Amino acid sequence: MEIRKMNDADTRQARLTRQLAEASLAYYNGMPTTMTDAEFDKGMAALEAEERANGFAYEGSPTIHAGSTVVTQLEKARHEIPALSLDKVKYVDRQKMTVWLDGHDGVLSWKLDGLTIVATYDNGKLTRAVTRGDGEEGGIITHNAVSFLGLPVRIPYAGHLVVRGEALMSYEEFERINKESDGIYENPRNLAAATVQMYDGQESAKRKIDFYAFKLVTPNETQDTATHLDTETGRFAFLADNGFRVVPHELVSADSVLSKIDEWQAKLPENIFPTDGLVFSYDDWNYAESLGATNKYPRGSIALKWDDATKETTISNVRFSVGRTGRITPVAIFSPSVRLGAGSNISRASLHNISVMRNMPETGNPGYTVPVKIGSRAEVALAQMIIPAVVSVKGGDTDVTIPDVCPVCGEPTNLDVNGGVEVLYCRNPKCAARTRGALESAFGKSGLYAKGLGPVAIEDLQQAGLVTVHPAEFFAMERKYGTELPAALARMDGWGQKSWNVLLKAIREAKQTTLRRFLYSLNVPMLGNDLSKKLADFWDESIDAFLAFYKNPDAEAIKSLEGVGEAKANALVKWCLET
Repeated sequence: MEIRKMNDADTRQARLTRQLAEASLAYYNGMPTTMTDAEFDKGMAALEAEERANGFAYEGSPTIHAGSTVVTQLEKARHEIPALSLDKVKYVDRQKMTVWLDGHDGVLSWKLDGLTIVATYDNGKLTRAVTRGDGEEGGIITHNAVSFLGLPVRIPYAGHLVVRGEALMSYEEFERINKESDGIYENPRNLAAATVQMYDGQESAKRKIDFYAFKLVTPNETQDTATHLDTETGRFAFLADNGFRVVPHELVSADSVLSKIDEWQAKLPENIFPTDGLVFSYDDWNYAESLGATNKYPRGSIALKWDDATKETTISNVRFSVGRTGRITPVAIFSPSVRLGAGSNISRASLHNISVMRNMPETGNPGYTVPVKIGSRAEVALAQMIIPAVVSVKGGDTDVTIPDVCPVCGEPTNLDVNGGVEVLYCRNPKCAARTRGALESAFGKSGLYAKGLGPVAIEDLQQAGLVTVHPAEFFAMERKYGTELPAALARMDGWGQKSWNVLLKAIREAKQTTLRRFLYSLNVPMLGNDLSKKLADFWDESIDAFLAFYKNPDAEAIKSLEGVGEAKANALVKWCLET
């Protein structure tokens, strides 16, 4: 295909090229982006159609590059063998995998959503780790890779070895770090990419990055006859024997592939890491190699992307949710709710930040963006088949008013620009929303469990002014507001008399608890589930015994208990004295 310079062209193809190239640049370098995977895939399909029809592509088009160029100041290095991306099949077209296998056995594995790293070993030692970058050249991040979990610094194999893998961050670690970063990162993938490309290796090591090897590039069977590298499963085994943590995988045939796809898809809610699909490779390595590659895709592997099938609804309102860092997120409220996935009723979805809300892709018009409005018709999907997302919008009646005061505490808000993204904040350190995490923990399954009293319900009760920061306020709601649905809560989406009655009943039942659950709900530093049980056993499940300790705390009385120690005992004493 002919490659042309874009210059100042303002055609649909040029607009799509610019928009998608910018999104790709942000995605592959860990920067905030205003485009979801579903939006990007739709745009790519439209751009590829334009390029086929017109017979040329513009320089920088993401259709002719595996990724973005490296924009960090990290030293660059060329890959020994190009690190190509994979051709894709949508989940809705998964029947095509039977045809693709064509009678051959395949290896199924997760398509992990992190940053691809190429690691090189010589004489049993890690000598270099490089990001994929544009597939030909990446940034050297060896100083950070030495702290990745699952990527060994030394291996038994003494020859020349090159391995590709995914550096990624768990959902749990994302929540921990993002809370300390004012919530600027939209997902674990962005945060992992930013961490991997830090200049300071000591700072990078403070964040938990996991590495899963997914491809042994070299050696191969012809280079080392002592190993059995003529199958993909054998190559995974070789990597595992050398200390690498390999991506979970399973051998499949044309007869079993469809049922295995559904089995793996059903595991998604249990995953601790983000994924955006599955990867299939021919198990016969020599056969896969004989197929060669296009200028962008190897023919021996293919990705199956989760289906972002959309449904249309109306955005009846946009609420602003205050997070634990003070970040205020616009949330689209749908009327009616839509049913997606395995029977999920979706009534709301995050719009991430003000920039996303002001620049949402326009339905049916790839390359153009419009602001979300009250009354906009929205295409809604489950991103990665789990997370509700607004894919695109069209029309609308009323502009969304960005609040100048916090919807929880009433203090002034700030609209900041962080990494080119507009983010709204409440800067009040005493805002009740900042303690929401403690309330969620207090009423979670390990604490004073109240069924249905999760993050959304707690936020609604705070914004309605019924509670602020103390768990005791929840137990006083029935006495204070009665059994009739409070007017402030009735004005909020999803609340009616029935849901209010259910909540009050759950809170009444939560009063009947154990000392262990009560101790856990107090959110005392270092007092987790295990220590709460030990202390409850020590006090023989007697609340009076605990209250006696609370009034006259004595570290010596408990620090001799197994698993308690001086630090935990002192933390409990300090809490008793200061609370």
